[in-house]
Amino acid sequence: MPKIQQGLSKKSIRRLFIARNFAALALLVIFYWFESYAGNQTFNFLKQLVFLWLTLAAIQIIYFRFTQPTTNQIFIQLTADLLFIGFIVFGSGGLSSPFIFLLGLVIITAGSQAHVLLTLTTTVLAAATYLLAIYAFEDIRHIVIEPESTVKILLQTSLFFLTGGIMALIASRHTKLQEKEQLTSIKHEQLKAIHGQILDVMHEGMIILDANLSIQTFNPSAATLLGLSPQHTGFKINSFVQVPEHLSDVSENIDIPIIQHEVKHNQHHLLLTFKKINIEGDTVWLMTIVNTTETRKLERQIAEQDKLAHIGQMAAMLAHEIRNPMQTITQAAELMGLNQENSTLEHIVTDEISRLNRLVSDMLDYANPLHPNPKPTNLKSVIQTSIQRVDLSQSLAIILNSDNANINVDPDHIRLILDNLLRNAIRVSPNPASISVTFSILDTGWKLLVRDHGEGINEQIKNSLFQPFKTGHQHGTGLGLATVYQVCKVNQWQVFVDTDITDGACFIVECNMSTTHNEGDKVNG
Repeated sequence: MPKIQQGLSKKSIRRLFIARNFAALALLVIFYWFESYAGNQTFNFLKQLVFLWLTLAAIQIIYFRFTQPTTNQIFIQLTADLLFIGFIVFGSGGLSSPFIFLLGLVIITAGSQAHVLLTLTTTVLAAATYLLAIYAFEDIRHIVIEPESTVKILLQTSLFFLTGGIMALIASRHTKLQEKEQLTSIKHEQLKAIHGQILDVMHEGMIILDANLSIQTFNPSAATLLGLSPQHTGFKINSFVQVPEHLSDVSENIDIPIIQHEVKHNQHHLLLTFKKINIEGDTVWLMTIVNTTETRKLERQIAEQDKLAHIGQMAAMLAHEIRNPMQTITQAAELMGLNQENSTLEHIVTDEISRLNRLVSDMLDYANPLHPNPKPTNLKSVIQTSIQRVDLSQSLAIILNSDNANINVDPDHIRLILDNLLRNAIRVSPNPASISVTFSILDTGWKLLVRDHGEGINEQIKNSLFQPFKTGHQHGTGLGLATVYQVCKVNQWQVFVDTDITDGACFIVECNMSTTHNEGDKVNG
């Protein structure tokens, strides 16, 4: 017999047991009335039937107590029924017994359990019980079975098997339907579990409100955002957060679009969205809550950045326009100094104008958008040009140590870096041959060093050396090293200070081919 049937429970088996025993008791009463009506003395056989009924019931109770609900328990009950009915058929006339049809009812009962093998097994046992009861009765009574009786037995047995076959077919279809129903139920439970998990992990709050805007259910995010607890079910939503005043005035018959409302709640900006939906004929509100605090913060930051960008553009334009008048003022001051024996005033004017000019140049360099335009460049030639520009009189005797190689870089960007680093070095190392520039080719790229022997870098600005407007010099603008850092960043180069230097400073610009994506850094020897 099969081990277990889907959906079987102790409760269903108990109901079947009780129903069968009530039917058996009714059958005993009917049997007693039938035999009494026929004038037969059946008291001894009736006592035997009652004893058999009680014995079978006790065996079933003991078996059920120590086993789990399985198809075997149903099979035991049906087998007990067949045995009980077989004795009744034997005691009520064998082939002429009016209780033979009860065997068919047992087959139908087996088929109602939606188990094909149980139905077929019960059918075989019912036919065997029928034949055993009939032939036992005829043998004890020494009655010879006539040919027409044999035909009746054959037809009756065939009827049992026909009933069993039909019930097995019904059981098979019922089993398939039951399996589909169970599969659908499992999928439904899975979807329900997934839906619950999604609601639990959602960052957005979700609340179901009835037509009167009372809270029906909510997810954990909504509880966190509004401070809700399970005890708040049934409370008005406007007790916890401000909602649009016209929301409750909307007619149930009007299909409105989504209503959105943004409020400030406990230092947070919340976007509330309301949508009217129908669930099983009832009108409810679906309310979602999105925390827009970070979004609003980003919007303010972007607005401030846009404002600063516009100010930067205005400053760059202003610096560019200031440049031309300063050149004119410088020339005028020089001409004025030709007619004066004391040129002190003229030197003061020209020095201050030169200082303003450096400031304007640094601002324009820093504000100018940088877009690398790499091309084959001889770095040694670029370095020599930069040295000549910053030391026109060659009084500083800047030392150059450079490999002669062509690399694909933007020469203007290299010049911008060198001009700023050399200008800082000259400011702190005015002595001849105290500044050196070294360029070397590495296995993974190249390295550029600018070394001076000045007073070194102030400890107070070491950590903010490449930030704008951070300078350790009295006449510095604080934009030179910031510009160097900006140029290196867009070209994916590294710039840093050699911390092992004890006198002066050494700035290093390094290109590593393994970490850069810039095709303009390839070296051709």
